[in-house]
Amino acid sequence: MNDYQLGDAYQDEKREEARKALQQDDWQCDLKNYLSYVKSLVPRWPQLELLADFMEVGTIPTRWCIFPGERQENQQRYTYPVNIDARRAEQSRRASRVNVALLLYKEKKKPTVKLFNSQDKNNDSTASLELAAHDIKKAASRDEFNLFVVEDLSRDVIEVLGDAFGIDPRFFRAHITDYVWNNIRDRWREPSVLEVDAKRRDWFQMRLVRSRYFSTQQALREAHKEIDDFNIMRRVTADNNDIFWDKDSGTTRSWWHKSDRQNDSELVDAKIGHIRSRATFWFSQEFSVGVLLLEPTPRTGFPLWRGYGNWDDIPRFESPLYDHEQNQSAKSWFEEYLYWAQQQIDPVNLPHTLSCTLRDRPIQSLLHMVCGEWLVFADYLNTRLNQIDWGIASPSFFPDTKTDSRKQSLDKLHFWRRWIPQARDMLQSCIRETSQFTRSPEMHQIWEPYEPDYKAIRDRLDEYERRIDCLSSAVNSAISLDDAKSTSHLTILASIFIPPSLVAALLSMATDPLGDLLPALKWWAIASTAVVAIISGVLLALNSGDKWFKKVKLFIPTRASYSAGENENGKWKKNGIVNFNLIAWVRSQYYGKERPHGSKPDSDVEMSMLK
Repeated sequence: MNDYQLGDAYQDEKREEARKALQQDDWQCDLKNYLSYVKSLVPRWPQLELLADFMEVGTIPTRWCIFPGERQENQQRYTYPVNIDARRAEQSRRASRVNVALLLYKEKKKPTVKLFNSQDKNNDSTASLELAAHDIKKAASRDEFNLFVVEDLSRDVIEVLGDAFGIDPRFFRAHITDYVWNNIRDRWREPSVLEVDAKRRDWFQMRLVRSRYFSTQQALREAHKEIDDFNIMRRVTADNNDIFWDKDSGTTRSWWHKSDRQNDSELVDAKIGHIRSRATFWFSQEFSVGVLLLEPTPRTGFPLWRGYGNWDDIPRFESPLYDHEQNQSAKSWFEEYLYWAQQQIDPVNLPHTLSCTLRDRPIQSLLHMVCGEWLVFADYLNTRLNQIDWGIASPSFFPDTKTDSRKQSLDKLHFWRRWIPQARDMLQSCIRETSQFTRSPEMHQIWEPYEPDYKAIRDRLDEYERRIDCLSSAVNSAISLDDAKSTSHLTILASIFIPPSLVAALLSMATDPLGDLLPALKWWAIASTAVVAIISGVLLALNSGDKWFKKVKLFIPTRASYSAGENENGKWKKNGIVNFNLIAWVRSQYYGKERPHGSKPDSDVEMSMLK
């Protein structure tokens, strides 16, 4: 939003006027304990202003429709409808959205799970969640660990969990948006944190890139709509690195072959979209409880390459298989985490994992999942760079000029030149925050097995960034060579028209008027054709006659030395420079290489050529 209806970072008066108008007519929100607490912190911690607005609006405030002074309907950036009644109904739906799972960990037992979902009409999910949170707080048991896994965020979830456990508001604030950079007027910028301050926090955040496969452009558009329905702000970005392998042949065939094509809904025109994601983990210092914030997953599309690998141990031969759901790739990220967090087999089967505390087990599952997503992204990037490299070396191999030309390759590289530094910064932030949070000896043993993998992926991204710079230079050089060749062809074509123009100019210099136009045209055509033919012949001769001219250049002085009456047996010894050059030329013609300077001819063929 570039007109800042709520005022920019320096327009506090405009913001207050807009908020008063919206709260009187549009925004309806009960001021409960945690929201009041957050608002009281805003003057000293301005970054929490976005969290307060999020709780009042039900989503990020820029999705509201319409702002004071702006009466433009049907704006695509808005989520809420124009009608005030429909708008308030949508606001209530978003504010009360709940999709939370409570995992209960006990020693030597498989974790149990309890779900709270607002789509369950037979149960008040918000009230049930509040009751469960207060029961855990009241019990305060150290023999078990309770983890609330939250998909998306809403006002009710923030209010219940924040009020029950006194959670740092910055924990919720860090999960709402995912901006790579901010404009200088943006109010919602999240300030960077010093490491010395980050070490005092009781929460950490892991950032990652989730890549999804979409079979058509329409499927990608559907994913955009689904992401707009999230309360938190996320984006799916298509990389536009399409190549002819990504499409069925019917998608590029001409309209006259339409009768032979399959059903259009079955044709694949694959697109890859990337979502910058966050997973935020909080642990209570007072109670044996934690909160994990995850983001929703679009139901449209699939995880790229069916997602990360299965880290379950493969059953031994002839051993009975235990039941598992087959379609693992159809699950959301929330469902995947619940599955792995409930497994009794540790993702990393190391001796020292036996001494891990209960709260370390969910961290271990998260570390494994996030690392798997980063590996998929790194492998995909390697695939695209190899395809671009191949297109530079063998452009004739790729038939689709719309997606596989060198200029298209340059556009693809520009996308990765922008994205790879962003991804590397996200991964570096993930490594830094996780290592800081797990710096204690008892928790570091969870992070230690994964640290080499995370750093190896970071090194791969560094290498890919250097490779992108090299490929960009190679593509620019190839394009420049093609342009130079095209320019030379145009120059030759223009040169052909110079003689006819010259002849026409000479014929027009006659002082007497031409009695008949036909004779002039005849002489012009004859003269122009002759001149063009002569010039073309000379150009062809110059282009293909380099060796002939070399032969003439070598033979003329040689024959002159022969006519001087030199001794025939010593011809190759005398007139050193000329004859040795001649010997080198003869040997290069018959043997494909030159012999050492000064060596004698060793065949009758060479002697006959010298004669």
